[in-house]
Amino acid sequence: MDITWLGHAATRVRTRQAAVVMDPTDKSAGNDMSRPTGEVVTISRNHPHHSYAKGVKGDPFIVDGPGEYEILGTQFIGIRAFLPADEGETPVATTLYVCRAEDMRLVHLGGLGQAPTPQQSQELADSDVLIIPIALPGGLDPKAAAKIARALEPKIVVPVGYTPSSNGHSDELKVFLEGIGAEPEEPVSRFTVQRRNVGDGHRVVLLESRG
Repeated sequence: MDITWLGHAATRVRTRQAAVVMDPTDKSAGNDMSRPTGEVVTISRNHPHHSYAKGVKGDPFIVDGPGEYEILGTQFIGIRAFLPADEGETPVATTLYVCRAEDMRLVHLGGLGQAPTPQQSQELADSDVLIIPIALPGGLDPKAAAKIARALEPKIVVPVGYTPSSNGHSDELKVFLEGIGAEPEEPVSRFTVQRRNVGDGHRVVLLESRG
């Protein structure tokens, strides 16, 4: 399984069966995905920073809500969540995704804006790879993201959704890393992981943004 960060919360996961683009974003987020190819697109919510499926080359199958799906040998579970709303306003519905492929379990929290409920936590916990935005507008702040990442106990954490400097770091990332209490690995443009080298846990993998 290969994982690349396309900017914002957008992530491309390449398995042996399919290329999956999760939370594709348009350029108004300040990122340019450069039209990645994908057979599957997952959308967390109806917003151009999370749902720009036409920016993905090919004719991908679109997954845009809760439920269970199996596409090209890859299993997806969409879990309903909501963004916080001001008093009197209707909360915005979002979707969190669990992806199962190559005997691994990957979770993408592009649609998370507050601490998951106990039931959501049970469904999201103990993943092999957790992709979590740490500083998106209207989303989690770095401290909250770190607390959630610790609670879900993934083996590998991949922070996205922040603005990296030329060396891949940022103030938001620094706060997140301090909160999670783990030393990150050196930034890479693409992270490759297999079942046999997932490890026992507590890894933090930094990706260079391609967007």
